[in-house]
Amino acid sequence: MNRATPAGPRTIAQKLDHLIGTIHPQDRGPLSYMEIAEGIKKKAGPDGPTVSHATIQKIRKGEIVDPKVSTLTVIAGFFGVPVTYFFDDAVASRVDAKLAKIKERVELTRAQRELAEVLENGDVRDVAVRMNGLSVGSLRAIRGVIDQARKLEGLPESPGGTPAAGQDGGS
Repeated sequence: MNRATPAGPRTIAQKLDHLIGTIHPQDRGPLSYMEIAEGIKKKAGPDGPTVSHATIQKIRKGEIVDPKVSTLTVIAGFFGVPVTYFFDDAVASRVDAKLAKIKERVELTRAQRELAEVLENGDVRDVAVRMNGLSVGSLRAIRGVIDQARKLEGLPESPGGTPAAGQDGGS
């Protein structure tokens, strides 16, 4: 599901879908319904309220359109958002904006960490420093040489296995 956030009022299913798609460990994709249910159970302790994975799935798919407030309270607690997230679009918008800022910072931190790891190699650092100040045309020519060298050595275009920055593959 995990679609872009639509403008205007969202359903409880859409809000839950957004939380599942947004709040998860940074090194992997969204948690499964079972993982969410187990996390809720663990957080609640032996006598606390729980929600089954089937119920979470039905809410997310819109099969349960009016879940109990107690169920949404438990789910909201697991994701660390106020239960009003599901009922008040203004609250949901504020929470989503905070989540987007957090995600942006995490991605920036990850990029900074990757850059620091790459620059630990003295040869890479030396090449990067020497390229500073070159024209866009020169940088593109150098990138072409690097892409060709990576291809000859059987490496992906960029270390992450995705096309190099500025290349969309379509134009």
